Amino acid sequence: MLSLDALGFSAPVLLYALLALPILWWLLRAVPPAPVRRRFAGIALLLGLREDDPESQRTPWWLLVLRIGALAALIVALAGPVLNPVRQAPGQGPLLVVMDASWASARDWPRRIDRLGRALDEAQRAGRPVAVISLTDPPVGGVEFRAAEHWRERLAGLAPRPWAAPAALPDWVPELPEGAETLWISDGLARDGRGALLNALAERGPVQVFEPATPVIALAPATFNGDTVTLTARRNPGPEQALTLLAIGRDPAGVERDLARAPLLFAAGALRAEASFSLPPELRNRITRFQIQGLRGAGTVSLSDDSLRRRKVGLLSVRGNSEALALLSPLHYIREALAPSADLVESASLDDLLLAGPDVIVLADQPGMTEAETAALTDWLEDGGLLLRFAGPRLAGAGAGGVVSGSASMAEDPLLPVALRAGGRTVGGAMSWGDPRSLAPFPDTSPFVGLPVPADVGIRAQVLAQPGPELASRTIAALADGTPLVTRVARGAGQVVLFHVTANAEWSNLPLSGLFVSMLDRLAISTRGSVPDAGELAGTVWQPEEVLDGFGMLHRADDRAAVAGEDLAGILAGDAQPGPALPPGLYAGAAMRLAVNATGATTPLTAATWP
Repeated sequence: MLSLDALGFSAPVLLYALLALPILWWLLRAVPPAPVRRRFAGIALLLGLREDDPESQRTPWWLLVLRIGALAALIVALAGPVLNPVRQAPGQGPLLVVMDASWASARDWPRRIDRLGRALDEAQRAGRPVAVISLTDPPVGGVEFRAAEHWRERLAGLAPRPWAAPAALPDWVPELPEGAETLWISDGLARDGRGALLNALAERGPVQVFEPATPVIALAPATFNGDTVTLTARRNPGPEQALTLLAIGRDPAGVERDLARAPLLFAAGALRAEASFSLPPELRNRITRFQIQGLRGAGTVSLSDDSLRRRKVGLLSVRGNSEALALLSPLHYIREALAPSADLVESASLDDLLLAGPDVIVLADQPGMTEAETAALTDWLEDGGLLLRFAGPRLAGAGAGGVVSGSASMAEDPLLPVALRAGGRTVGGAMSWGDPRSLAPFPDTSPFVGLPVPADVGIRAQVLAQPGPELASRTIAALADGTPLVTRVARGAGQVVLFHVTANAEWSNLPLSGLFVSMLDRLAISTRGSVPDAGELAGTVWQPEEVLDGFGMLHRADDRAAVAGEDLAGILAGDAQPGPALPPGLYAGAAMRLAVNATGATTPLTAATWP
């Protein structure tokens, strides 16, 4: 850059055009050649005529000065004048380009790549070796200084990551040569470890920081209040800003589109803005993510998981004319447990329930399924339904019309997870225990693992499973004496779960306890918008289904390894941050899906300060 005291020029070579101004002056002042004399008699007719507006033979001097001045001003403007330019000596030695390349860099990534490209051009002209390092994707083999052309060929492959740079000092810093000049392309956010890295780089050589002024905006995960879904966006202080929040999902044809929109308005100087959606269950269940319109980056995307989706649960009412059974209302406690968080559909007709398209069907002491009903339920199970069954006097005493084989045991039934013995086990019965039995701790393979077992929960009666080689693997909850209490089996893409006690308080006080609701939650029957705690996630394994890239786009993750529930718990609790081993995305467990977002409600957004 050419500098003249307080004025500099970014393209000083254009100032050479000023040397052509005298030539232009001469050309404008030039007089055409004198006319050639020819005799023409008719010219006598023009004698005596007077010209009202005589024209000058030469351009007036003031007009020449004006034209030349305008052209000179245009040349100076094209030369890129800069007031009080920052004077820099030509760089020497190796050039290190450090890029934060986090989710916050995606908002104006082309500007960062353009700045990197200009740095490579300057280094190429000076013959300087260059190394380019992304803090969110550090090199495996250490820092490698190469020719600028080598890195220019790789510009298209550079992309931001959906996580922040680690706070620890990178292990490649001690390898830097003395005199290395650093260009730090910052994402604009302050974070732990930035000061230590800056000091370490400054010890090697001068450090220049490039930080665009585009504001950073982050979207927190959704929160729920009844049927209302609320999302909060955060930013650094700034002017008033009006944005639009999109709820994105698939329509009935499977095409992804905007399902709903809500205004997101930042007042002047405000750090937070909220947007709310009040949607019918059918539309709410289709939402896959929320995104701020027009902004790029994983930080402006909030993925939705099973906590957003309200399940549709079908309750098959007690059939028959037994007034006593109707008054006992075996579905009462299930209604109370599920009504706040699920959409309940109740009917005495199984065909009507299936037409409603439920995610779950509950059968409370319903042994009498016809062949047609069994076939219809089996097909529904194969497509991914969850059949939840509860025992009772009718199931325990089912006769020939209710899947009993002889008088000893119930045969293998596709609508039961295990074969059952006829009759049951009760306090004071033939196969009885002296007092109500308590529950055993849940095994590690159970979806209920980690749930505390109240000491006051007691079982007074139950149906018994027929012993067999698969009974242990299908038992997910048992009594203290090892008797199965809850069994489960997969049927195609779905599953059948049987509680060996009644759905009311007739055989036990389990439906009266909070454990009952928690067990239904674990079976993914209800979705309360709550995040599982560390105890609930302990010992579980989660498979990534889709992961976010730095620009906020979802990609399939079939080739990624499963992650431990303990690692997932740390991120969901805010004690850890997403990273290469556990990136933002959707993770599937045995009974539900959880979303890991790039930013949370407490993600720091403090602007970086530089010395």
